Amino acid sequence: MNSEVQRFFLLSCLLLITTSVSFPASASEPSARIDALLEASWKAHGIAAPVPASDEVLVRRLYLDLAGRIPTREETLAFLTDKDPDKRNALVERLLESDAHASHFFHFWADLLRLNSKAHGGQGQMTAKPYVAHVAKRVRENKPYDEFVFELLSAQGKVWENPAIGYYMRDIGMPLDNLALSSRVFLGTRIECAQCHNHPFDQWTQMDFYRLAAFTYPQETNHTGIAQMEGAMDLHRAAVRRRDAAIAKGTPAEKAAAEAEAERARWVGKALDDLGDFVRYSKVKSLTKRQLKLPHDYQYEDAKPGDLVPAATVFGSAAPLGEGEDGVTAFARWVTSPENPRFTKVIVNRMWKRAFGGGLIDPVDEILDTTEASHPELLTYLEELMVGLDYDLRAFQKALYQTRAWQSEATKEEWTPGVRPEFNGPLLRRLTAEQIWDSFVTLVHHTPDLPRYRGIDLETHDRIVYRGKLSDALDTLTAQELFDGAMEASKAYQSISQRATGLREEYAAALKAKDKVRAEQLNNEIRGVEYKARSSVNDHLVVPAVARLYTQVTGKTAPPPPVDPAAGGGMSMDFKKASQQRPYIDVPGYEPGGTIVREEAAAVAARDLIFTAEAERLGIEPEKREAFLRDRREQAREWVRAADLESPAPRGHYLREFGQSDRDLVDNANLEATMPQALVLMNSPLIGNILTSRTQLGYGLAKAKDEDEKAVVVYLTLLSRRPTEAELSTWRQAKAEGLDSIEDLVFALINSRQFLFIK
Repeated sequence: MNSEVQRFFLLSCLLLITTSVSFPASASEPSARIDALLEASWKAHGIAAPVPASDEVLVRRLYLDLAGRIPTREETLAFLTDKDPDKRNALVERLLESDAHASHFFHFWADLLRLNSKAHGGQGQMTAKPYVAHVAKRVRENKPYDEFVFELLSAQGKVWENPAIGYYMRDIGMPLDNLALSSRVFLGTRIECAQCHNHPFDQWTQMDFYRLAAFTYPQETNHTGIAQMEGAMDLHRAAVRRRDAAIAKGTPAEKAAAEAEAERARWVGKALDDLGDFVRYSKVKSLTKRQLKLPHDYQYEDAKPGDLVPAATVFGSAAPLGEGEDGVTAFARWVTSPENPRFTKVIVNRMWKRAFGGGLIDPVDEILDTTEASHPELLTYLEELMVGLDYDLRAFQKALYQTRAWQSEATKEEWTPGVRPEFNGPLLRRLTAEQIWDSFVTLVHHTPDLPRYRGIDLETHDRIVYRGKLSDALDTLTAQELFDGAMEASKAYQSISQRATGLREEYAAALKAKDKVRAEQLNNEIRGVEYKARSSVNDHLVVPAVARLYTQVTGKTAPPPPVDPAAGGGMSMDFKKASQQRPYIDVPGYEPGGTIVREEAAAVAARDLIFTAEAERLGIEPEKREAFLRDRREQAREWVRAADLESPAPRGHYLREFGQSDRDLVDNANLEATMPQALVLMNSPLIGNILTSRTQLGYGLAKAKDEDEKAVVVYLTLLSRRPTEAELSTWRQAKAEGLDSIEDLVFALINSRQFLFIK
């Protein structure tokens, strides 16, 4: 018999003598304190102490809650046969420090922060992916929660320097909505109800909302980031005023000259605006001149519509500005202060709900002034613990998951709103979409948590480097140089304006006549004409700026710019892409992403080492190892954990069918059973894919010597336990009645509540 199979069945037999269940011999002081507070509550309310969950139940729960997937069969057997009395707590610590936990915990933040890799389409592509990668990186680093939130709320600058600006870019042009979401996510307060009128159920007035919003309202997301752009616009406005004065009061000669320049000057603003498009949506800046005013329909007596609103906090201490500090930074400091009465309470409550299935305050994001916790003493202690741990979320979760309460049998009755929950065991919960998908990934992989490059893709990186070069180059120009270049570029705008107007009229006529061929032809011509106009901005401003940047970096005269392949204005080209990715001279320090290529290659090499070790462990014959490695490499490409896919997964992916959030709204995942999910689990190719001999499940089945051993493999792999004698008997009877394929048993268990729920 194969050595791996011998080891597997030896371990399986050992399970028969490991039936005693008890709590760990030791627990951390915070865990013991939490248990003591809960036990006092149970005693006071006549609640029986919970029964400890069995090892079989707990190993599956631990992996699902902390690693986001079921354990492999090997991981299950290792835990079940471990004789260490403190093995449960040891596994909690090991999983919390694992890459699997970081992958799983990422989804908690992705749902809360609405992380969307393609937010706002073209507008957001510069910041969306870097922002998603930034949050994932902070989760892997276990950045203290208060520092992580402060970094988001105070974020300003350019995306290649500070990808956290994606927090504000997620709500481009919607500063009031962003403020409302910040209050909900980090302060557990739905203050958005007071945006249009005084809150009907809470203390917040409309003035409260606007005062709080005044802190972050100056954040500008539609910012070009060009250092002297405002100065150039001031020069343009001054030129317009001089022109208007000359036309009104000048001599006949001065009036004639001013009128001749009037049409050309009209296009200077357009040229500067188009220049901004070269680097737009890549920077967030707090504009001090931008102040919030009350809406036109403000109806309360404490102020008038249109009045300026001074920034002020709505509870807790004030948030005075420090020296040289703006309102955004003051707001971030106020929100994340341990003295803020909501900040610590909300994250503690969210972490408790994540572990136990319900909050000490529920709902977690609608805490009213009159809200009371179900266990006030426990909540107070947890807040003190969080502050004492310096907002280390892993350490805090360790305290929760090492409690006897969490390691008890699950509570199978839904907690009724208005009825005090006792938390004598976590709530029986349905798997999330990510847990379902990552569990299927586990059924395929012998080692599910494979090394991967985690960051922005090469295309996005190169686009950001390209944009960064243009931004730094344009920052070398003075306001006068920007204005002068725009004046030169305006000649092209003036010369083509009449042609463009005629084309648009013809285009409208073609659409009215439903002549699609002619309309498409005219649309290409319009885009070509507009591209030539924007090319004048490129020629008179961007190219000279890049040349200057080259000289500043190298100390040498810049070479001539490369030829633009679109310069001929061919009508069939993609003008949008061309306008965003024009060719420029190479500047040292702004090269494409060689680092990404090297990191991706290192991840591939690390995976190959794991696959080679798997082949050795599984006893794969030397002549078959190359084929095994090819299979594993292909599986590594096809079966990727949810956190390593786009956020959210593309429409049509299994994750979306399983209820993954669309990341448009906060906490928008669907945890209910749906018909599409049922159809996927019953009719999709998933079952067949996990049963090939190349997968973890399929390999175990192929090595089993008889049908009963196959059933043992299936139960241990899917449910982390051996089948009972009654289950084996039922399966034998089903086989006798026609269900003669092990695929039938796999199909039945995957569609059962035992697989789809966390006990």
